[in-house]
Amino acid sequence: MSNKKKAALIKGDDRKDNIRKCLELIREDLDPVRKATNILIKPNLVALKPDFANTHVEAIEAVIEYIRAIVPETSIVVGESSASAFYKNFPTTKVFEDYDYYRLEKKYRNVSLTDFDNDKEVIESPIHSVVGDTHLRITKRVQEFDYRISLSIPKTHNFAIATFGIKNMAGLVLRQDMAMIHGMKGGIEVDAPKTLLDRLPPGTVSKARRKFPPWLINFLFRQYPAYRRSVKMIHHNIVEFAKRTWPDLVVLDGYVCMENNGPVDGTPVDMRIAIASADPVKADGIAARVIGFEPEEIGYLYYLHNEEKMGDYSVEGLAGDDLNKLKKVFKRHGTYDIQNQWK
Repeated sequence: MSNKKKAALIKGDDRKDNIRKCLELIREDLDPVRKATNILIKPNLVALKPDFANTHVEAIEAVIEYIRAIVPETSIVVGESSASAFYKNFPTTKVFEDYDYYRLEKKYRNVSLTDFDNDKEVIESPIHSVVGDTHLRITKRVQEFDYRISLSIPKTHNFAIATFGIKNMAGLVLRQDMAMIHGMKGGIEVDAPKTLLDRLPPGTVSKARRKFPPWLINFLFRQYPAYRRSVKMIHHNIVEFAKRTWPDLVVLDGYVCMENNGPVDGTPVDMRIAIASADPVKADGIAARVIGFEPEEIGYLYYLHNEEKMGDYSVEGLAGDDLNKLKKVFKRHGTYDIQNQWK
């Protein structure tokens, strides 16, 4: 009998019940949470709007309630650092407030919210960029959590083809460094080589995406040689920060997913599904198939499975509903043909 971890896929008309059923199907793989002393739930709060781009507070509640049934008293921290808020000069606490996250502290005992916006103590993660190798900074607080849960949404992505639970952990990177993951910006050091994007005010591209139609932004990116080079780098960069932020459990709330110009400006897809696995590569691999990709099409999943051996994106051990009956072919991002040249 294989000792590989299970995965679960459920479709239903109740968001919280979908997640609960997924977690119940992989319950034996959740046993390590019993020994945890400090649990992190890392949502995806990438957007100020639209609301379906962010992890719904009910999804957080579903995970808290299930974990609480196993460990009634262990500290649970819901932690995030929102890049979109940073570009608007807002704290992540504003996003917590706008999406009703503070109700979690009132509703559940020993549950607290935290942001990583102003953390000073960091660990470094090496990355590639179009101007050479450098590093980005991850909050050192990641090491304080002995059980990490990534709770995200299946989406298409404007650099990495698609994003699920593993890439969601990028919220532990300092907000001013997050854009460096894409490979199109230079290092944080004063004397580091600079690209055009380094010389623009922070958030310029994000603001342009809000102001101009996506087709125009995608057209401009197509004309930028650094973009074509960066799509070969981002997948390696995700692998590197993933090694330092690796989740113990991935839960994907696909009640409403995102296609086309994700991870913020895409269009909603009503899927009414949930996915969970204690193997993050397996969870993300199932999610990739559900939205119409093969896992090996997505560079960071290919590297994590085949080169780093950090997980298994096969469908072995998948329980719940029939993947083949649920999957749809999502509309790719407008620059997918370029992103697909990551190899």
